[in-house]
Amino acid sequence: MASLSGNSNRKAVAIMRRPVLLVVDDEKNIRDMLELILAEHYDVLFAENGTEALKAVKTKPVDMVLMDVNLPGRDGLPGMDGLRTLELVKEFDPETEVVMLSGENSAQQAVSALKKGAYDYITKPFDSEDLLLTLKRLSERLKLKNEVGYLKEELRGHTGQGEIISRSPRMRTVFELINAVSQTSSSVLITGESGTGKELVARAIQSKGPRKDKPFVAVNCGAVPSELMESELFGHEKGSFTGAHARKTGKFEYADGGTLFLDEVSTLPMHLQVKLLRVLQEKSFERVGSNIPIKVDIRVIAATNLDLEKEVRKGNFREDLYYRLKVVPIELPPLRERREDIPLLIHHFLKKHAQTFNKPVPKVSAEAINALRNFSWPGNIRELENLIERLVVLSKAGREITYDDLPVGMFTTDVENHPKGPARDFREAVESFERHYIIGVLNKTNWNKLEAARRMKVHRNTLLLKMKALKIKKPRDINK
Repeated sequence: MASLSGNSNRKAVAIMRRPVLLVVDDEKNIRDMLELILAEHYDVLFAENGTEALKAVKTKPVDMVLMDVNLPGRDGLPGMDGLRTLELVKEFDPETEVVMLSGENSAQQAVSALKKGAYDYITKPFDSEDLLLTLKRLSERLKLKNEVGYLKEELRGHTGQGEIISRSPRMRTVFELINAVSQTSSSVLITGESGTGKELVARAIQSKGPRKDKPFVAVNCGAVPSELMESELFGHEKGSFTGAHARKTGKFEYADGGTLFLDEVSTLPMHLQVKLLRVLQEKSFERVGSNIPIKVDIRVIAATNLDLEKEVRKGNFREDLYYRLKVVPIELPPLRERREDIPLLIHHFLKKHAQTFNKPVPKVSAEAINALRNFSWPGNIRELENLIERLVVLSKAGREITYDDLPVGMFTTDVENHPKGPARDFREAVESFERHYIIGVLNKTNWNKLEAARRMKVHRNTLLLKMKALKIKKPRDINK
């Protein structure tokens, strides 16, 4: 997540890319041979001696090292053999795994290497398949360790981004923007569908910057009646209008020194758009019923689920205000475009709501997680959290949440796979039923067509023909 740094950054990146393998051997023919064997599976770096190896480990994202025991001492470092280099590598980064190579079949040397932290010890000449198998096991172990450690840090909030849970490459761009803009007072415009976490992003910007100990005031512009919005934002003087029985402090005053978050900013009436623009430019305003300017030092973050450029063209939103708000734009992707985050979010919300209701954290079957991952989530993260809260409330101690516990009909209304509106005739009704049934079984089998056909008791080719006729396609990004 957000501006991941140190080990957290490394773990997050290690989950996403191919492992980086450093080969350390002073013989060029050995290095060339290993490159032919390994380049297809790893990003391979090379070093001829211990000094070069240490430099590479300290300056590059090395995950694994394949190193000869008998390295020559160079650069004024006599005795810098493979075992000494192993010690220094593990001293610099204990998480870097090292496999030692040796032309000697020495039990004493092997024991010494393992005691110093080597993952394995392989003697030359070696079988290329055995070497690949060893490295594959090691890379799988590293990936699992990195992923578990990374997820723990995410769920514990160690990244400083509150409840923003993600390992998506698209969200990494968002986190970089959060870090960059948090150190400034520039206006930010956050866009994205409803339920994507726009307020969480706004709060993350506040929490990471110099205003973190100042007020964060959120206003849902769409929830306040238009005739009351001016008073809500700017406050009013006693007697300024019917019902104004006392002076009222507005949100701008409350947010002085901190951040004002304007959600659904597109719903602001045109006359308030003019006043907001003035505040942004002059850093001052007047309460309703007063001519006395009030100076404020605030950072404005606005959010909308509409395309404000289109609203500008329609005449519904001021162009000058649009550009004044959009100094730094941040676009949040919908949940269906970051499906790799769904299991993360499921476990996060399970833990959160189990704690809220003082219940043990329930387990969820792989079948149910696959189905939830395949769903298109039109309500995004908010919809997912609401569902998980419901499942936690209804869960029974010691019983796993399964596919059958998910809401009836949940997947038959998936907007990515089904037409809108009721069927017009019998044929369309039959097709709709078949489509819903097939997608439901495919969801339960994680889109394994052979297994789905077995459960339906039809031949696989029959299923494929039906899927083609009904235009059923695997959801986007399902394997990411």
